[in-house]
Amino acid sequence: MSIVVGFGPDVRSTAGLRLAGQLARSTGLPLVLCCVVHDAFDAPGLRDAHHVDAEWRAHLQSSAKEAIAAAREVLPAEVTAETVVRTGRSVPQVLRDEGARRHAELLVAGSATVGGVGRISLGSTTDRLVHSSAVPVALAPRGYQDDGDVRRVVLAVEPTRGDVALADQVAAFAGHLGVEVEIVTFLVRQRSANAAFVSSGVVRAWREEVAQAHREIADRLRARDVTVAGTRIAEAESWSDTVRVPEWQQGDLLVIGSSQHGPMASVFLGSTAARILRHSPVPVIVLPRLRGRADQ
Repeated sequence: MSIVVGFGPDVRSTAGLRLAGQLARSTGLPLVLCCVVHDAFDAPGLRDAHHVDAEWRAHLQSSAKEAIAAAREVLPAEVTAETVVRTGRSVPQVLRDEGARRHAELLVAGSATVGGVGRISLGSTTDRLVHSSAVPVALAPRGYQDDGDVRRVVLAVEPTRGDVALADQVAAFAGHLGVEVEIVTFLVRQRSANAAFVSSGVVRAWREEVAQAHREIADRLRARDVTVAGTRIAEAESWSDTVRVPEWQQGDLLVIGSSQHGPMASVFLGSTAARILRHSPVPVIVLPRLRGRADQ
């Protein structure tokens, strides 16, 4: 088992590397630095035809060596890492393959450099990775700094059987980290005219379903010797305000589940998860749905 973090030869952002180093230090899992060089041709024959293969290989070795040296510099002093250089037409596919090869517990990536500082923004590579990975994906907000060990996992759930089933995955992850878990459900209060048609009975029933789901998840976590710090419904009138309701602390991680409507056992973000991801001020881990687990 391991943690695999992907980065390019230019290392424009160190947020993903810093998160990976923090997670490796906190869990004790081996860390693999995977420098991925995008090769649009991915075929030596095409380069040989133009007599550039030797030049291309020399450039690859030089840029990869510099990228790996830069990546090592941002890791915690106590974290050692194995390094690999991979090439391919599809960067997400390269990372998925490396994750499978290393039996990865997590694939780690940073945010797009065009996003706001302190928020998670998906670029073309991370967007495809998040929607195709068969293992959990950890995403760092832009500009993220390692501020010590992970101290708490905040699990965001909806009152569904699928989200209750996430408890086992979260328990294993929290066990690796040795941290407590807080369970939260985010609610955006509707301000539109349609909200007037939502009866107090419907709202009350929904809150009861949330409370029941929270109890079941908490029971599953405690059965795995995980401390439950508490449960809550975080509500406000916008997603940005709602996601700020939890009292975020240094060392927090937010965990969300992928959509139950994905076509296979992999990560597929639903609308709620996507909104939470976009507004989260802390690193987010997206858990893939496992086939056969939604109704357990």
